[in-house]
Amino acid sequence: MKILLTIDTEGVRGNDPVLTQIWGKIGEEYYGIPKIIELCDKYQFKGLFFVDFAEVYDYGYEKIKEVVKFIKSKGHDVGVHIHPHHYPLSGKHFLYEYSYEEQYQIISDCTKLYEEMVGEPPLSFRAGKYGANYDTLDIISKLGYKYDFSEFYSQKWCGIQPPVCYNLPVEYKDIVEIPVTVFKSLSLGKFYHRFDKLEVSENPQEVLHVLKQYSKTSNQETIILFLHSFSFLHFLKSPNNPTLNRKHLRNFAKVLAALNKREDYTKISERDLLNIEVYREDTEKSIIKTKGFFRQIRYSFLRLIKIRNTKAKKLIATLLIGFGVLLVGVGAILLGGLL
Repeated sequence: MKILLTIDTEGVRGNDPVLTQIWGKIGEEYYGIPKIIELCDKYQFKGLFFVDFAEVYDYGYEKIKEVVKFIKSKGHDVGVHIHPHHYPLSGKHFLYEYSYEEQYQIISDCTKLYEEMVGEPPLSFRAGKYGANYDTLDIISKLGYKYDFSEFYSQKWCGIQPPVCYNLPVEYKDIVEIPVTVFKSLSLGKFYHRFDKLEVSENPQEVLHVLKQYSKTSNQETIILFLHSFSFLHFLKSPNNPTLNRKHLRNFAKVLAALNKREDYTKISERDLLNIEVYREDTEKSIIKTKGFFRQIRYSFLRLIKIRNTKAKKLIATLLIGFGVLLVGVGAILLGGLL
């Protein structure tokens, strides 16, 4: 089983998002990309950092160039990431909201920025918020990209419909679509499935459990781990003065340390993608579900605490309450039988 760590590298809000959410400056220390690279090097991982090149238009060319140069100087890889609302067009947040011609303009301009800063064409692409569609894939194929990482099955923001693939790399025109690795975190038969990605700074036990399940499958899996440049920071309430999320930092180190000990897991970099297994087609059957219903309930509860989406909270809360009522009912029946 091959494992690739991807890091969406972007600033979200505040007076200087590059400083606070990409570099992660707290006092005299840096807990963004410098800390991520430090830990990657410690455990022999090569990160693929998807830098939002559209941020040049809001935050400045030199600031983004400094980020790119730092990552490359440390021996890690840079892919092109685009949140199109930074580009001076209409301010829409998803690439699929733009026409083919508008998308081509945005993507080609950001591709040129990469080429200017790195000195060679980019290989890998990921749409901001996974908001790609088939126009996006056609454009990056035409522009010479080799890999796209925008497919996120079940994510409402992903506009690649129907999906090119579900969990396995599949060829599309001149690119290979490498989907975000997902798993069924809550499965209620035919009635409901919740899918989550492998966020490596959260719930390390679950991440390692899912990887163990994938290692048992017959497919030659390419696992995509996910992280943000700001994953070790509390910044949403105070973007100009972030604080350290020590738990996420420990979780990340814990997962990398555990994976580094596994001889049956192969850590890969962008250039190793040439040697991954590429499938002709893929189905939802390639997605595993976590073993054990109580594990699924526990994980859903932990997610519920963190989720900011009100509708999602209500849905999971309803499911958990329903399960609790079911247990009480079964217990009452059993107790009545004993009496």
